[in-house]
Amino acid sequence: MTNAMKIIEMLRIIDNRAKFMGIKLTMMKNLLEKYKDDKELLKEVLKLTEGTRLHELILEAYPPLEELKKEIKEGYSIKMPSESGGGEEKKEFCIFEGPVSLIAYIKEYLRKYYLGNNIKRIFYDIGKDYAIRLGINTYDDMINFMKRDFGEVTIEKSEPLTVIVKDNKECKNCKASEPICYLTAGFIAGCLENMANRAYIVEVTEEKCQAVGDPYCTFIAKKSIRLDWFFF
Repeated sequence: MTNAMKIIEMLRIIDNRAKFMGIKLTMMKNLLEKYKDDKELLKEVLKLTEGTRLHELILEAYPPLEELKKEIKEGYSIKMPSESGGGEEKKEFCIFEGPVSLIAYIKEYLRKYYLGNNIKRIFYDIGKDYAIRLGINTYDDMINFMKRDFGEVTIEKSEPLTVIVKDNKECKNCKASEPICYLTAGFIAGCLENMANRAYIVEVTEEKCQAVGDPYCTFIAKKSIRLDWFFF
């Protein structure tokens, strides 16, 4: 089943690989038209790309999305915390039980006051894009980098591929009701896509997390979509 993030991944690949603007816009238009009857899906694509260059390319490639963008703006408002202490109470999702990393604090602050559940995909994408831009394309390089910036890493090269991270900085001293290491999951996905020469979109999910009481964080990687070169 196609979701908004898979469409965005394909749009990004078109943007990166299509050399000529005319071809790029035509390919984006053809892709988006496939989902013209699913307005909610296209709205999600617009929401998740808001403020990016890709967002502007999408609107240029497929002008009918301008109407959907207007609908989003009409029905969307950001609820800021009341200075007087009144208004809607902001519920805690991740509770800090000691010193946490800056990324953990920023992530929870943005989730609580601005982004809500969108925080999951946003930080996943940040991690993925970071790994791709670093060009990490071997298991050894991924392990060495993650040991320095995340935690102790073990890789089980099985089907599906499993990555275990102990004492992950992203969730250290955090307590949550569900896995919260979105940045780590995205970073692993980006590394694995590099290793596959971007021939596949890789989806990584966190099955276990120290923030929910597990002894370590466990990430499961699966190939999601094959990107056939004939598409270009």
